Amino acid sequence: MTVAQRLDQHDKQTAVIRDLVKEGIKMVLETRRLTLETRRLTLETRKDLRELAASQKRTDASLHALIESLRGGGNGHTKRPVD
Repeated sequence: MTVAQRLDQHDKQTAVIRDLVKEGIKMVLETRRLTLETRRLTLETRKDLRELAASQKRTDASLHALIESLRGGGNGHTKRPVD
């Protein structure tokens, strides 16, 4: 193999390595973008779950108050307790 042929082969190998590095960089950037998006969505979901839990507590309190109001009598009349 002549020197010129070895240089050509070396240039081709270098070009292939450069292309692989470029693709690797693209993959790393895409992974980072997806990771950041996942993190944002996770934080948003946590916030939604906290809001849902607070809403559920208010609903439970309202339901409990309704049940307690039905246990007593109404209009001065006594009712049988609701079980």
